[in-house]
Amino acid sequence: MNFTTSSALDMDGFVRALIHSVSSNLGSDVEITTSEQKKNNQITYPCLTIRHPDRNISPNIRLDELFDTYKNGNMNLEEITERISSAYNSIDRKSLKFENIISDPEKVSDKIFYRLVNYERNCETLETYPHFRILDLAVVFCIYVPLPNEETGSVRIDDKIAKLLGFDAGKLLALAVKNTPAIFPTSFEDLDELLVRIMRKRGVPDHMIPLFMNNGGFHSPMKVLTNDQSYYGASCILYPGVLENIRKDLGHDLYIIPSSVNEVIILPASTIDAEHLNEMVKDVNSTVIPPDQILSDNIYRYPHDFGPEVIGPFTAAASK
Repeated sequence: MNFTTSSALDMDGFVRALIHSVSSNLGSDVEITTSEQKKNNQITYPCLTIRHPDRNISPNIRLDELFDTYKNGNMNLEEITERISSAYNSIDRKSLKFENIISDPEKVSDKIFYRLVNYERNCETLETYPHFRILDLAVVFCIYVPLPNEETGSVRIDDKIAKLLGFDAGKLLALAVKNTPAIFPTSFEDLDELLVRIMRKRGVPDHMIPLFMNNGGFHSPMKVLTNDQSYYGASCILYPGVLENIRKDLGHDLYIIPSSVNEVIILPASTIDAEHLNEMVKDVNSTVIPPDQILSDNIYRYPHDFGPEVIGPFTAAASK
């Protein structure tokens, strides 16, 4: 059977064909298996795991996304195989350097940053990860790993990595409070400005944009707070001074709507009923947001939920 030219494969057939194709491409020393990997919110995904006896890093590649790419005709099996092989060889060239960094606290200190995730949805995983709890959320720590093509990679710090580095949760927090705003600067813009940017990115011509935006704009009071990569940007609500500066600029207390782990929506607290907002967030989380990107079903008010009594102890812990 010629796996690489087979068409209309189902998921099982696709996985078998891909394993055969990637194995032929990378050589007999490489072991390729399937596994279930746990992501944010304890959501599991089928992955292709590539192991080599002489390497400590074994990449996990999501199979559901690759199958969708194949099924939709965006890439054939040969192209997917080449993409995986190229990525694996790139990781191999960087792996020794990364292993040297991760074993050296001085080299990794300026690369430690934090993310904000839901506490209850990750409680099982958090048992083996240094973290801090804030309301119904948890602060976890990662090591920033720049990837080719300006992509962002990271390694989440579990108890084993923390022990290897000799860092406890307090030390990780102190480093992350300093590093995170520098690695991931804030982005704060009107919702309609964000929509215009997204439409341009997706190729909508400028002269067509007003047709989608009520003659030029929604004039929405909502603003979007994230980081410059829109990647786990909800963590920006913990950056020192960010919420207070926004409150001063808008002249109102703020509602913080956790639209996903990647961003929050900021709304003047006088514009809408909190109970209505909470119901809206729950509905959107259950119908629209991918399960691994849900941050919370609750909205927050500043200053109140994230006022000095919450953020103060958090940042104070960083100075210990």
